This record gives sequence, C-alpha cells and structure tokens, in this order.
Amino acid sequence: MSAKSPRGPLSPVGQSVKIGGRSYTMDQPAAKNSLVRTISWLDQLSQPAIVGLTFAIFIIVAVIDYVTGYEISCTVFYVLAIAIATWFSGAGFGLLISVLSAAVTTFNNLDTGQVYTNRFAPYWNAAIVLSFYLIFVWLLRSLRMIQDTLEKRVRERTAILSSELAERKRLEKEVLVISEREQRRIGLDIHDSLCQHLTGTALAEQFLAEKLSARGAPEVEDADRVTGLIEEAISMARGLATGLSPIDTEGEGLLTAMTDLAAHFSEQFKVACVFSYDEPVLIHDPAVATHLYRIAQEAVHNAVRHGKARNITIGLGSAEGLVTLTVQDDGCGLVVSAPPAQGMGLRNMKYRASMIGGNLTLEPGARGATVTCSLRETAGLPN
Repeated sequence: MSAKSPRGPLSPVGQSVKIGGRSYTMDQPAAKNSLVRTISWLDQLSQPAIVGLTFAIFIIVAVIDYVTGYEISCTVFYVLAIAIATWFSGAGFGLLISVLSAAVTTFNNLDTGQVYTNRFAPYWNAAIVLSFYLIFVWLLRSLRMIQDTLEKRVRERTAILSSELAERKRLEKEVLVISEREQRRIGLDIHDSLCQHLTGTALAEQFLAEKLSARGAPEVEDADRVTGLIEEAISMARGLATGLSPIDTEGEGLLTAMTDLAAHFSEQFKVACVFSYDEPVLIHDPAVATHLYRIAQEAVHNAVRHGKARNITIGLGSAEGLVTLTVQDDGCGLVVSAPPAQGMGLRNMKYRASMIGGNLTLEPGARGATVTCSLRETAGLPN
C-alpha cells in the first residue's frame, strides 16, 4: 500500500482544492467539480476507512449481481471498488479485489442457473474478466505512479525555488544593511574629518583676515569672501554627512531626524512640511529606524516633485502593537499611468517596508495622497 500524502480541505466552486499536493481550480463543469470533490474527500480518509469502503462497495455490487442473475451482467460495476482500492491503497489491494470480483461473478453466474455446454467455459470467462481487471489495475497504478512522480518533482522544485528566493532575500537584505552601514560610516567620516578640517581652515582664514585688516591691506575683502565660501563648504559637508547618516542611534534619534527632514524640505522646496506625533515612538533598532526614515524621505520627495504638493504632514505613532508611519499631502494625487522612472520610488518604499516586516499602502484622499507604512512591534521597538 502506498503512503498517503496530506490533502487540502474541500473548496467551493471558483476556488481551488488540493489533490496530491496540487491545486485544481473549481471553475469546471458541475460533474467535474463533483468528481474532484469526491476524490479529495476519499484522499482524506484513513487506510482502514478506504478498505472498509472498498469492501462495502464490493459487497453491494456482488449482492446486486447475485439478485439480478446471470442474464444481467454487473461485471463493469466491480471496477468502482477496484479503482478505489488501486488508487488509494495500492496495486496489491487492487489485485485482491480484482480476483474476488472475478470469482464472485463466476460463482453468481453458476449459482443462478447459467448453463454452459463446455465445462471449461466459466473458467475461460472468469480468466477474461480477471484479465480485464488486471489490465485496468496496471493502467490505473501506472497513472498514479506518474502523478506521484510529477508531484515529487514539483515539491522538489518548489523547495529549491523557495530556498533560492529565501537566499536571494537574505542577500538583498544583507546588501542593504551593508550599504546603510557604509553610508553611515562615510557620513561620520565626513563629519569628523572633512568638517573639522574645513572648520580649522576657516579659523586660519579668519586669523589671516584679521592680520590683513590690522595692516590695512586691501585684500581683507577677498579674505572675508574666502572665509564665507569655506563656511558654505562646511554647511554643505554637514548636510551631506547628515544625508548619509541622518539618524542618531541613541534616544529619540528617529524623531529628531524626522523633524530635521521636514525642516529641510520646507526650506529647500518652499513648502509647509511638518512632522507631528502624539507620543514619542522610540525605535532602538538602527535598521528599522533607517528604513522608516528613508520611506518618509522618498514619500515626501515624491509628493513635492510629482504631486506638486504645498502642504505635507509626516506622522509617526504606535497603537495596539503597531507602529505606523504616515505621509499625507495635498498634491495632485495618484498618477494612474506613471512612467517607470516614477514607479521606482514606490517600489523602493515597498521593498524597504518588506525588509522590516511592514506593509506599505498608497491611498488617494480628497486632495493628494497618503502613504502608510505599518509594522508590528519587534525586538527593535520599545515594549
């Protein structure tokens, strides 16, 4: 007897049912649907139940065969019991039912008064019927073996594909983590080395300007101009460092970074961008905090550049075990057929949300659109 594999529950029409590890859509004619449901139900029965059902069908057909006599043949109806035995319990049980069916058919014909002119005729007829049953068992068993082989290959390939997808996702996450770490390192290096060096240069230039002023040299104005340029370079370097490493990993780093983000967009694009929250949401996992910040940054950028928004609100809250980031704007709303370049931002946001186990949605409003990223509180979030 063959081992039974787990089967899925019955499904209504229009959905799918699992048979042998594969799904079949229930959108076929009613007769096929009934057959699929029947096979699925039989596949869920235990071996003792299959054996009992097979013998029950066999006995019912044998009784009908005996009652109707030799003039009405019931040979073909034994096939039902043989089919159930072969398909669900194996070729051995199918052969047993085949032999019993051929023997009972011969016995019923003889016992109900059928007369043969040749004494070997009933045995010949029994052999023909048994041969038919055996060929049927062989064909059905071969079909079952082919199906089992295909299902095994499907399971193996599915397992390989799942493993490859999991490995790919792990590598993508690792690449993203390394990228964020390197950006943070470069940002800190710019802040700690380049900014400090430019600050020292600015002080030296100021000292030189003071010396030139004390001597009444005409180059004082040029020196002051150079000092202003160096101070602008310091501001640009600090902005670059902040962009590469925007979040302080301690305390309310994400809240501070969000506030600075809103202020930056308000100043640079001349829009009203504000960050608001009811209660502080402390996120101690740097990766989660960075992904949330980048999602907000991309959403605000899209609202300003593509949505032409003038008022943008960034919100961060926590309730019922969910941390929710929202970016709402009053722009022109969703673009139905955006070009591929514009779709990259949304794909990046969705990808970042998936990396932290979150869900990102984009919904139209009365004016503009709302981007929402929700994720459950994890070890990186406060309890």
